[in-house]
Amino acid sequence: MLPRIALARLVSRTGATLGTSVSSYCTAPKDPSFATITPKKINYERIGIVGVPFDKGQRKKGVGLGPKAIRDAGLIDHIQEISPKLNIKDYGDIQYEALNFNGRKVGNMKKLEHVASCSRNLSHQVTEVLDDDRLCITLGGDHAIAIGSIDGHLHHSKDVAVIWVDAHADLNTNSTSPSGNIHGMPVALLARELCDYWPYIPGMDWQEPIISIKNLAYIGLRSVDPYERAIIEKFGINAFGMREVEKYGIREVMRMALERIDPEGQRSLHVSYDIDSLDVLEAPSTGTSVRGGLTLREGIYIMEEAYGTGRLAAVDLVEVNPAIGTPEDVRRTVEAAVHLLVAACGHSRKGDIADTLDLLQK
Repeated sequence: MLPRIALARLVSRTGATLGTSVSSYCTAPKDPSFATITPKKINYERIGIVGVPFDKGQRKKGVGLGPKAIRDAGLIDHIQEISPKLNIKDYGDIQYEALNFNGRKVGNMKKLEHVASCSRNLSHQVTEVLDDDRLCITLGGDHAIAIGSIDGHLHHSKDVAVIWVDAHADLNTNSTSPSGNIHGMPVALLARELCDYWPYIPGMDWQEPIISIKNLAYIGLRSVDPYERAIIEKFGINAFGMREVEKYGIREVMRMALERIDPEGQRSLHVSYDIDSLDVLEAPSTGTSVRGGLTLREGIYIMEEAYGTGRLAAVDLVEVNPAIGTPEDVRRTVEAAVHLLVAACGHSRKGDIADTLDLLQK
């Protein structure tokens, strides 16, 4: 294993550099011109749904039941109600076989053999959905699945901006994570600026950290580990916590976030949405809930504005856990997830009137 960066240096006020050791996990992007590629216009009349019943990125059982619970709540029917013109295809659930590392291990990365295999298969599937000219909706599962979904988006569009809606930053490395749960590491794995922080990771050779962390914005943060906070400040990551939401309002936060991560309005947009970004009163059935979060109204607004850009290509909805809480808790959480996803597919709270107008004109 290669030497690890001493991340504790980040918390000092000396302004010292992060370190110089180079990890074999860090590879240059295959396409050096990826930052100038203009994404193809999104066809919002075609939608693809992918389920990822994955729970190995954390320790609580039940989150793998999230995709089924959301589907059973009538997700497809609710999306179809937006317009009969919508063409919706359910690609089913991701299947995988855990890799055999033959004794090779990476310290403090639990269930890596599962995460690596599932993420690789999901990446291929997301690319297929996007190549099929569809808005891709990925149903988790825990937030480790974003490694695969965003990687798949990058293979399709190359120049991608990400809005990460979450109570947590998910920015730890194996050297800094207090738990070793990989659902707290996906942003650090995806960002090219952080590739020097990692040792060689077996099973992850297919995944290149090519997205710039400057093209990512957090919304809803309120539980951030010390090292994550240090990285956010060191790299000037766009982070809008609940304090900023309260100070500026969700409308202004979304405007600032989109302006900072996509100032030219040309990048393909990916929203990775952890249900725990909502307040626990709105979504109690999730594994790492934190009080003081977004209202459902604010959460829906984020999705509406993302859709309104005309560039929203992919959405993750993760961490719904039907095994946590009472039946009423589960119902409330799943219904919140459906509301968010329907908004991401174009539902307007003003009413969906396009087809009504067509009928009146006949």
